[in-house]
Amino acid sequence: MKKQALLYSSAEIHACIKQIFGEPSDSDQRVALVAYVGGDGEKYLPHPKGLRLICNPSPGGTDPDTLRRLLKRGAKVEISDNLHMKVYWSKNCGCVITSANASSNALGKGGLKEAGIWLPAASVDINKLIRYAHPRRVRKSDLRKLDRASREYKKNIGNENRKKESVPDFLEWYSAPHRSTWKVCWTEEESSGTAIAVKEQTHSEYGHKEPHDWAECGRDRVRKNDWLLSFVLNKRDVKSVSWMYVDFVVKLSRKDKRYYCSDWPYHAVQVNQPSKYPSPPFQITRRFRKALTAAVQQYTRDRIKKAKTDIPSADLLKMIAEKY
Repeated sequence: MKKQALLYSSAEIHACIKQIFGEPSDSDQRVALVAYVGGDGEKYLPHPKGLRLICNPSPGGTDPDTLRRLLKRGAKVEISDNLHMKVYWSKNCGCVITSANASSNALGKGGLKEAGIWLPAASVDINKLIRYAHPRRVRKSDLRKLDRASREYKKNIGNENRKKESVPDFLEWYSAPHRSTWKVCWTEEESSGTAIAVKEQTHSEYGHKEPHDWAECGRDRVRKNDWLLSFVLNKRDVKSVSWMYVDFVVKLSRKDKRYYCSDWPYHAVQVNQPSKYPSPPFQITRRFRKALTAAVQQYTRDRIKKAKTDIPSADLLKMIAEKY
Protein backbone atom coordinates (compact mmCIF):
# COMPACT_ATOMS: atom_id res chain seq x y z
CA MET A 1 0.00 0.00 0.00
CA LYS A 2 1.44 3.37 -0.95
CA LYS A 3 2.34 5.77 1.86
CA GLN A 4 1.37 8.98 0.08
CA ALA A 5 0.73 10.58 -3.30
CA LEU A 6 1.28 14.19 -4.32
CA LEU A 7 -1.59 15.87 -6.17
CA TYR A 8 -0.26 18.44 -8.61
CA SER A 9 -3.43 20.07 -9.96
CA SER A 10 -7.06 20.89 -9.22
CA ALA A 11 -8.11 18.06 -11.52
CA GLU A 12 -6.03 15.51 -9.58
CA ILE A 13 -7.38 16.78 -6.26
CA HIS A 14 -10.97 16.65 -7.50
CA ALA A 15 -10.52 13.10 -8.83
CA CYS A 16 -9.00 11.96 -5.53
CA ILE A 17 -11.83 13.49 -3.44
CA LYS A 18 -14.38 11.75 -5.68
CA GLN A 19 -12.52 8.50 -5.17
CA ILE A 20 -12.33 8.65 -1.37
CA PHE A 21 -15.91 9.96 -0.92
CA GLY A 22 -17.51 7.93 -3.72
CA GLU A 23 -19.93 5.07 -2.94
CA PRO A 24 -19.26 4.87 0.83
CA SER A 25 -19.78 1.57 2.60
CA ASP A 26 -21.72 1.21 5.85
CA SER A 27 -18.45 0.82 7.77
CA ASP A 28 -16.93 4.05 6.44
CA GLN A 29 -16.71 7.36 8.27
CA ARG A 30 -16.19 10.53 6.23
CA VAL A 31 -15.26 14.04 7.36
CA ALA A 32 -14.71 17.21 5.36
CA LEU A 33 -13.00 20.00 7.29
CA VAL A 34 -13.12 22.63 4.58
CA ALA A 35 -13.06 26.39 5.00
CA TYR A 36 -15.48 27.35 2.23
CA VAL A 37 -18.31 25.53 0.47
CA GLY A 38 -19.27 27.47 -2.65
CA GLY A 39 -22.59 27.80 -4.44
CA ASP A 40 -21.80 24.65 -6.42
CA GLY A 41 -20.08 22.86 -3.55
CA GLU A 42 -22.32 19.79 -3.92
CA LYS A 43 -20.38 18.86 -7.05
CA TYR A 44 -17.26 18.32 -4.98
CA LEU A 45 -18.80 16.50 -1.99
CA PRO A 46 -20.29 13.37 -3.56
CA HIS A 47 -22.70 11.13 -1.64
CA PRO A 48 -23.29 13.62 1.19
CA LYS A 49 -25.56 11.33 3.23
CA GLY A 50 -23.70 10.64 6.47
CA LEU A 51 -20.83 13.01 5.63
CA ARG A 52 -19.67 15.18 8.53
CA LEU A 53 -19.03 18.60 7.01
CA ILE A 54 -17.35 21.34 9.04
CA CYS A 55 -16.95 24.71 7.33
CA ASN A 56 -16.45 28.43 7.95
CA PRO A 57 -19.69 30.51 7.79
CA SER A 58 -18.06 33.35 5.86
CA PRO A 59 -20.00 35.41 3.27
CA GLY A 60 -18.53 35.18 -0.20
CA GLY A 61 -16.92 31.85 0.69
CA THR A 62 -19.65 29.59 2.04
CA ASP A 63 -23.08 29.58 0.44
CA PRO A 64 -25.99 29.12 2.90
CA ASP A 65 -28.30 27.57 0.30
CA THR A 66 -25.68 24.94 -0.53
CA LEU A 67 -25.52 24.02 3.15
CA ARG A 68 -29.32 23.71 3.18
CA ARG A 69 -29.22 21.36 0.19
CA LEU A 70 -26.51 19.25 1.80
CA LEU A 71 -28.51 19.05 5.03
CA LYS A 72 -31.56 17.95 3.05
CA ARG A 73 -29.47 15.21 1.42
CA GLY A 74 -28.34 13.85 4.78
CA ALA A 75 -25.03 15.59 5.52
CA LYS A 76 -24.22 16.50 9.13
CA VAL A 77 -23.29 20.15 8.82
CA GLU A 78 -21.31 22.02 11.46
CA ILE A 79 -19.61 25.40 11.44
CA SER A 80 -16.30 26.66 12.80
CA ASP A 81 -15.41 30.34 12.87
CA ASN A 82 -11.96 31.13 11.39
CA LEU A 83 -11.56 27.63 9.94
CA HIS A 84 -9.14 27.72 7.00
CA MET A 85 -7.94 24.11 6.61
CA LYS A 86 -9.04 21.86 3.74
CA VAL A 87 -9.05 18.22 4.81
CA TYR A 88 -11.13 15.52 3.12
CA TRP A 89 -10.93 12.29 5.17
CA SER A 90 -12.38 8.80 4.77
CA LYS A 91 -11.70 6.04 7.29
CA ASN A 92 -11.61 3.43 4.52
CA CYS A 93 -10.15 5.34 1.60
CA GLY A 94 -7.60 7.82 2.91
CA CYS A 95 -7.22 11.55 3.36
CA VAL A 96 -6.64 14.52 1.05
CA ILE A 97 -4.96 17.56 2.62
CA THR A 98 -4.96 20.44 0.17
CA SER A 99 -5.30 24.16 -0.49
CA ALA A 100 -8.61 23.63 -2.32
CA ASN A 101 -12.03 24.56 -0.98
CA ALA A 102 -15.20 22.75 -2.08
CA SER A 103 -15.95 25.15 -4.93
CA SER A 104 -15.58 25.50 -8.69
CA ASN A 105 -13.07 28.28 -8.12
CA ALA A 106 -10.76 25.73 -6.55
CA LEU A 107 -11.72 22.42 -8.15
CA GLY A 108 -13.45 23.35 -11.42
CA LYS A 109 -11.94 23.77 -14.86
CA GLY A 110 -9.99 26.97 -15.30
CA GLY A 111 -10.06 27.72 -11.60
CA LEU A 112 -7.30 28.42 -9.11
CA LYS A 113 -3.98 26.60 -9.14
CA GLU A 114 -4.16 24.12 -6.26
CA ALA A 115 -1.99 21.34 -4.87
CA GLY A 116 -2.42 18.66 -2.24
CA ILE A 117 -1.41 15.28 -0.90
CA TRP A 118 -3.18 11.95 -0.39
CA LEU A 119 -2.31 10.07 2.80
CA PRO A 120 -3.56 6.85 4.40
CA ALA A 121 -6.40 7.61 6.83
CA ALA A 122 -4.54 6.16 9.81
CA SER A 123 -1.72 8.67 9.38
CA VAL A 124 -4.09 11.59 10.12
CA ASP A 125 -5.59 12.07 13.59
CA ILE A 126 -8.94 13.40 12.36
CA ASN A 127 -10.37 13.69 15.87
CA LYS A 128 -7.49 15.97 16.88
CA LEU A 129 -8.25 18.23 13.92
CA ILE A 130 -11.96 18.25 14.79
CA ARG A 131 -11.22 19.21 18.40
CA TYR A 132 -8.94 21.98 17.16
CA ALA A 133 -11.70 23.28 14.86
CA HIS A 134 -14.14 23.24 17.82
CA PRO A 135 -17.24 23.05 15.59
CA ARG A 136 -20.88 23.53 16.54
CA ARG A 137 -23.98 22.18 14.82
CA VAL A 138 -25.38 24.69 12.35
CA ARG A 139 -28.63 26.30 13.50
CA LYS A 140 -31.40 28.17 11.73
CA SER A 141 -30.08 31.44 13.18
CA ASP A 142 -26.58 30.73 11.81
CA LEU A 143 -27.86 30.25 8.28
CA ARG A 144 -30.08 33.31 8.44
CA LYS A 145 -27.16 35.41 9.67
CA LEU A 146 -25.10 34.07 6.77
CA ASP A 147 -28.01 34.84 4.40
CA ARG A 148 -27.96 38.52 5.33
CA ALA A 149 -24.17 38.83 5.18
CA SER A 150 -24.05 37.00 1.83
CA ARG A 151 -26.70 39.28 0.33
CA GLU A 152 -24.68 42.34 1.33
CA TYR A 153 -21.49 40.79 -0.05
CA LYS A 154 -23.04 39.83 -3.41
CA LYS A 155 -24.73 43.20 -3.79
CA ASN A 156 -21.42 45.00 -3.32
CA ILE A 157 -19.24 42.95 -5.68
CA GLY A 158 -21.18 44.04 -8.80
CA ASN A 159 -22.82 42.10 -11.62
CA GLU A 160 -19.62 41.60 -13.60
CA ASN A 161 -18.01 39.60 -10.76
CA ARG A 162 -21.13 37.80 -9.53
CA LYS A 163 -21.62 34.20 -10.58
CA LYS A 164 -24.93 33.26 -12.14
CA GLU A 165 -27.03 31.52 -9.52
CA SER A 166 -29.89 29.08 -9.95
CA VAL A 167 -33.07 30.27 -8.26
CA PRO A 168 -35.22 27.52 -6.69
CA ASP A 169 -38.96 27.27 -7.16
CA PHE A 170 -41.26 27.84 -4.19
CA LEU A 171 -41.57 24.19 -3.14
CA GLU A 172 -37.79 23.70 -3.22
CA TRP A 173 -37.41 26.75 -0.97
CA TYR A 174 -40.28 25.61 1.28
CA SER A 175 -38.84 22.13 1.84
CA ALA A 176 -35.29 23.30 2.61
CA PRO A 177 -33.97 22.80 6.17
CA HIS A 178 -33.56 26.13 7.99
CA ARG A 179 -34.91 27.90 4.90
CA SER A 180 -34.05 31.55 4.20
CA THR A 181 -36.46 34.26 5.33
CA TRP A 182 -38.45 36.87 3.45
CA LYS A 183 -41.23 39.24 4.41
CA VAL A 184 -44.67 40.13 3.14
CA CYS A 185 -45.15 43.63 1.76
CA TRP A 186 -48.75 44.38 0.75
CA THR A 187 -50.58 47.48 -0.40
CA GLU A 188 -54.11 48.17 -1.57
CA GLU A 189 -53.07 50.35 -4.49
CA GLU A 190 -50.04 50.93 -6.69
CA SER A 191 -47.64 53.53 -5.30
CA SER A 192 -46.42 56.57 -7.24
CA GLY A 193 -43.93 59.36 -6.62
CA THR A 194 -41.34 59.43 -3.85
CA ALA A 195 -41.21 60.87 -0.34
CA ILE A 196 -38.71 63.66 0.36
CA ALA A 197 -36.71 61.66 2.93
CA VAL A 198 -36.41 58.75 0.49
CA LYS A 199 -35.18 61.01 -2.31
CA GLU A 200 -32.63 62.68 -0.06
CA GLN A 201 -31.10 59.44 1.22
CA THR A 202 -31.16 57.84 -2.21
CA HIS A 203 -29.19 60.77 -3.60
CA SER A 204 -26.78 61.23 -0.69
CA GLU A 205 -25.86 57.53 -0.34
CA TYR A 206 -26.23 56.22 -3.91
CA GLY A 207 -26.12 59.25 -6.20
CA HIS A 208 -29.53 58.54 -7.76
CA LYS A 209 -32.33 61.08 -8.03
CA GLU A 210 -35.05 58.47 -7.58
CA PRO A 211 -35.10 54.89 -6.22
CA HIS A 212 -36.42 51.98 -8.23
CA ASP A 213 -39.08 51.09 -5.64
CA TRP A 214 -40.25 51.68 -2.08
CA ALA A 215 -42.84 50.33 0.34
CA GLU A 216 -44.49 51.49 3.54
CA CYS A 217 -43.53 49.63 6.71
CA GLY A 218 -43.80 49.84 10.47
CA ARG A 219 -41.04 50.47 12.97
CA ASP A 220 -38.51 47.62 13.32
CA ARG A 221 -40.50 45.37 10.96
CA VAL A 222 -38.18 45.61 7.97
CA ARG A 223 -34.36 45.74 7.89
CA LYS A 224 -31.61 46.47 5.42
CA ASN A 225 -30.90 43.47 3.12
CA ASP A 226 -34.38 41.99 3.62
CA TRP A 227 -36.23 40.47 0.69
CA LEU A 228 -39.86 41.61 0.51
CA LEU A 229 -42.56 39.82 -1.47
CA SER A 230 -44.50 42.82 -2.70
CA PHE A 231 -48.07 42.63 -4.01
CA VAL A 232 -51.30 44.59 -4.37
CA LEU A 233 -54.04 43.13 -2.18
CA ASN A 234 -57.40 43.45 -3.93
CA LYS A 235 -60.72 42.12 -2.66
CA ARG A 236 -60.75 39.29 -5.19
CA ASP A 237 -57.13 38.52 -5.98
CA VAL A 238 -53.46 39.37 -5.58
CA LYS A 239 -51.77 41.47 -8.29
CA SER A 240 -48.35 42.86 -9.22
CA VAL A 241 -46.39 40.20 -7.32
CA SER A 242 -42.66 40.95 -7.32
CA TRP A 243 -39.54 40.81 -5.20
CA MET A 244 -38.16 43.96 -3.58
CA TYR A 245 -34.68 44.20 -2.04
CA VAL A 246 -34.23 46.59 0.86
CA ASP A 247 -31.19 48.88 0.60
CA PHE A 248 -32.28 51.08 3.49
CA VAL A 249 -35.22 52.01 5.70
CA VAL A 250 -35.99 55.67 6.44
CA LYS A 251 -38.49 57.40 8.72
CA LEU A 252 -40.74 59.97 7.06
CA SER A 253 -41.54 63.41 8.40
CA ARG A 254 -45.12 64.16 9.42
CA LYS A 255 -44.82 67.24 7.20
CA ASP A 256 -44.62 65.03 4.12
CA LYS A 257 -48.41 64.64 4.20
CA ARG A 258 -48.74 62.92 0.85
CA TYR A 259 -46.69 59.91 1.97
CA TYR A 260 -46.71 59.93 5.76
CA CYS A 261 -48.97 57.37 7.44
CA SER A 262 -49.09 57.11 11.23
CA ASP A 263 -49.54 53.31 11.07
CA TRP A 264 -46.68 52.88 8.59
CA PRO A 265 -44.31 55.84 9.15
CA TYR A 266 -41.25 54.24 7.53
CA HIS A 267 -40.36 53.50 3.91
CA ALA A 268 -38.26 50.52 2.84
CA VAL A 269 -36.32 51.41 -0.32
CA GLN A 270 -34.81 49.51 -3.24
CA VAL A 271 -32.47 51.89 -5.04
CA ASN A 272 -31.41 49.97 -8.16
CA GLN A 273 -32.97 47.80 -10.85
CA PRO A 274 -33.60 44.14 -9.84
CA SER A 275 -30.68 42.90 -11.95
CA LYS A 276 -28.25 44.63 -9.58
CA TYR A 277 -29.10 42.37 -6.65
CA PRO A 278 -28.38 38.79 -5.58
CA SER A 279 -30.91 36.08 -6.35
CA PRO A 280 -34.20 36.15 -4.41
CA PRO A 281 -35.35 33.25 -2.21
CA PHE A 282 -37.37 31.62 -5.03
CA GLN A 283 -38.82 32.27 -8.48
CA ILE A 284 -42.11 34.12 -8.89
CA THR A 285 -43.83 32.00 -11.53
CA ARG A 286 -47.38 31.96 -12.86
CA ARG A 287 -47.95 28.85 -10.76
CA PHE A 288 -46.76 30.65 -7.63
CA ARG A 289 -48.97 33.67 -8.32
CA LYS A 290 -52.04 31.43 -8.61
CA ALA A 291 -51.11 29.56 -5.42
CA LEU A 292 -50.54 32.82 -3.54
CA THR A 293 -53.89 34.24 -4.63
CA ALA A 294 -55.75 31.07 -3.58
CA ALA A 295 -53.89 30.91 -0.27
CA VAL A 296 -54.60 34.57 0.55
CA GLN A 297 -58.31 34.02 -0.10
CA GLN A 298 -58.32 31.06 2.27
CA TYR A 299 -56.10 32.73 4.87
CA THR A 300 -58.11 36.01 4.53
CA ARG A 301 -56.98 39.53 3.83
CA ASP A 302 -57.76 40.61 7.40
CA ARG A 303 -55.25 38.17 8.89
CA ILE A 304 -52.54 39.50 6.58
CA LYS A 305 -53.38 43.11 7.41
CA LYS A 306 -53.50 42.54 11.17
CA ALA A 307 -50.33 40.45 11.41
CA LYS A 308 -47.89 41.64 14.07
CA THR A 309 -44.89 40.67 11.95
CA ASP A 310 -44.14 40.85 8.23
CA ILE A 311 -42.62 37.36 8.24
CA PRO A 312 -45.26 35.09 6.67
CA SER A 313 -46.91 32.73 9.13
CA ALA A 314 -46.45 28.97 8.99
CA ASP A 315 -50.17 28.63 8.16
CA LEU A 316 -49.94 30.94 5.15
CA LEU A 317 -46.82 29.19 3.82
CA LYS A 318 -48.46 25.79 4.22
CA MET A 319 -51.52 27.00 2.30
CA ILE A 320 -49.36 28.31 -0.55
CA ALA A 321 -47.53 24.98 -0.69
CA GLU A 322 -50.81 23.05 -0.79
CA LYS A 323 -52.18 25.25 -3.59
CA TYR A 324 -48.94 25.18 -5.58
